[in-house]
Amino acid sequence: MIGFDVAGLSWPMVLLCTALAMIGSSVQGSLGFGLGMLTSPLFAMVDPSFIPVAMMLAVVPLTFGVAIRDRAHIDTSGFKWAVLGRFPGVFVGLVALRAMSEDSLAYAVASSVALAVIISVVTARRGQVVPTNATTLTAAGFASGFMGTVTSIGGPPMALVYKDGDPRTVRATIAAFFSIGVVITVGGFVLSGEIGRHELALTAVILPGVVAGLPLSSVLARHMSPTVMRPLILVMCAASALLLFLQTAL
Repeated sequence: MIGFDVAGLSWPMVLLCTALAMIGSSVQGSLGFGLGMLTSPLFAMVDPSFIPVAMMLAVVPLTFGVAIRDRAHIDTSGFKWAVLGRFPGVFVGLVALRAMSEDSLAYAVASSVALAVIISVVTARRGQVVPTNATTLTAAGFASGFMGTVTSIGGPPMALVYKDGDPRTVRATIAAFFSIGVVITVGGFVLSGEIGRHELALTAVILPGVVAGLPLSSVLARHMSPTVMRPLILVMCAASALLLFLQTAL
């Protein structure tokens, strides 16, 4: 039907957003990060309401799916401390989110992606720069809760303290943390009234792509080396953050 749209988006834009979600989901399912870093700046340019609510709702099946798939490799002794830190992080994030303007939120998303890229580059060159213990994991959980609630990008703090672990352990543990963490964050959104009809409609736009990306991530992990894929993804993330920054500034 001519002129028919979904959540205020034309059908070509809906298909593009779904495809972007599928790409981001497949990357995160294979590397342990990527959905928020890669797609949040792009989604924010399409409709600011994608961030953070729609992204956080849509990521639920991905985090639970990866955690269940890789459950044998979850570091249960470590991620409990991160979950403990997540609660106050979400609360502080909700307070900050309600005080932020649309432009401030866009800058926060772009800055979070830039920070994530810097952290990834530094840890790739220098190895483990933060020890993995109860204190650092709790602090990472707090930072992840805050960043995830405000920008839907909560992976970098957790990746920082798990950098030198087994890749399967890193991916599985972060997924398990996010599975619990996203429930905490979404609960905070419900209590604070952040979830409306428009946010639910936007979630429906990208949810099929997120779900489709999970099985694709297994194929991607088998056929593309992380040493090749990671730098490529970081370049794409940096480019999307720069585009969002420029769009907001101009």
